[in-house]
Amino acid sequence: MPRRPDAELVKTSKFHEMEFYIMPRKSSSEIFYKTQVDLTNTYKFLEKYNNGKNEEDKLTLFQIYLAAGVRTSALRPKINRFVSGRRLWQRNQIIISFVVNKEKSEDGEEINAMIEFDPFDTLETVQNIVNEHLYEARHGVNPNEKDIKFWGAMPRFVIRFMFWFMRWTDEHNIPIYALTKDIPMFSTAFIAHLGSIGIPAVYHHLFEFGTTGVLITLGKIRKIQVIDEETEKVDIRKIMELKVTIDDRIAPGIYTGPTIELFKELIENPEPLLNPPNLTDEQLDKLMLKKYKKERLKREKQRRKEKRKR
Repeated sequence: MPRRPDAELVKTSKFHEMEFYIMPRKSSSEIFYKTQVDLTNTYKFLEKYNNGKNEEDKLTLFQIYLAAGVRTSALRPKINRFVSGRRLWQRNQIIISFVVNKEKSEDGEEINAMIEFDPFDTLETVQNIVNEHLYEARHGVNPNEKDIKFWGAMPRFVIRFMFWFMRWTDEHNIPIYALTKDIPMFSTAFIAHLGSIGIPAVYHHLFEFGTTGVLITLGKIRKIQVIDEETEKVDIRKIMELKVTIDDRIAPGIYTGPTIELFKELIENPEPLLNPPNLTDEQLDKLMLKKYKKERLKREKQRRKEKRKR
């Protein structure tokens, strides 16, 4: 049975496996989803949450987006899957990647942030983790930035060989973790916060390189008029467009659709993110996270014993 350092093999139906042969690449299996997120209540929540806090301690909209992404990944484990070597895998970490602008200008340098989260993370823990990583990315030595500078200085034939080597090992499910652990294309999801630079959301392609099967773009915020169907009164709402590109092979639309709606709901109403999720052992086991693997294996062993007794 093939093994990977970053995931565990998932048994699936033969019908589902046929998709991996019909659509062997991400570019042939992309599906696109568009929706609008009503941020009216989110802004009220932010105002209440940040009341009386210092500027550097205030929660941001983007941190709510990330916390919603972490919670969605915890509650909907199939979204944290990928296809490699025509097999389905469950990633053993919750990792979200995004671009960080060192300076908010057209000439400002861009670097990638890649953060591992825990399924029990709350808004507060996400805020602390993100602030720490952003400070390190902007003022310290970012691992991704360091790797790019190192490999970018190599001759082109060396760079070509390294990418061929990483693609080959990934396709054969023997990726070199020391090489891939800091590459943002090996993550649960990649988020592009286009609203931070004042442009609308766009449909973004998935990267053929790596294992990321979900790419989310968040557009700029605008005000629209909404008519209440019951009172027929016109209300002004703050709206953000959300566009998602998903590898259709990781889960059926009947699963991914409600998953995106959950992500949207958590952004619109972030109150549940204040507390950790009440995950059962069964839910935690389905995530197949390596940090909880020992406990999962103990429970699986116990279940097998109980089954034999019956």
